Amino acid sequence: MKAVVVIGNNYSFNKDDFKDSYVIGVDRGALLCLENNIKMNIAVGDFDSISAEALDLLYKETNVIKLNPIKDETDTFEALKYCNGYDEIIILGGITGKRIEHFYANLLLLEQNTKIKIKDDNSLIFTTDKGVIIPKNEYKYISIFSLDDNTNISLQGFKYNLDYYNLKRINSLGVSNEVSDLIGKITLHNGRIIILCSKDDNI
Repeated sequence: MKAVVVIGNNYSFNKDDFKDSYVIGVDRGALLCLENNIKMNIAVGDFDSISAEALDLLYKETNVIKLNPIKDETDTFEALKYCNGYDEIIILGGITGKRIEHFYANLLLLEQNTKIKIKDDNSLIFTTDKGVIIPKNEYKYISIFSLDDNTNISLQGFKYNLDYYNLKRINSLGVSNEVSDLIGKITLHNGRIIILCSKDDNI
């Protein structure tokens, strides 16, 4: 079971991303869903970034959960409360944009829940406390950073491999690696990591 949370920054809508999914539009992301003919289960947000006319349209098209703009958490954090019980949660958009603090807040959400992934047109970001197999695909660069100081990691099938390396949280050694074989194998002996997969920026 998959939940999809739409923010919308730097994301071109692909209907395959929404197949067999519980769909939540977050604030302006809900309006983008309407504009791209994506059926939502709910729309969540304070909706301070859209017009009153657009908000009226949302009320006509879906179930709207309107939040108080004066709150302690982000709209995305509040939307994730409706994703309990789902095996996979994909946030679409929310990586780039003018409000960089919201991107950082989204990264903190990833640290709290390994079921969450963030995806846009250029990148895929997720966290894990287990081993991972990454196939050689459209994501040219694979960057791996530790979320703990006791992370011990091995890499096989990469341009730069590691063998039982102690990767500390402040260590940038894992930036911009590449899968060189058909698959790259990440073995996590201990700790937690965040993985950022990026497409070639020259294309």
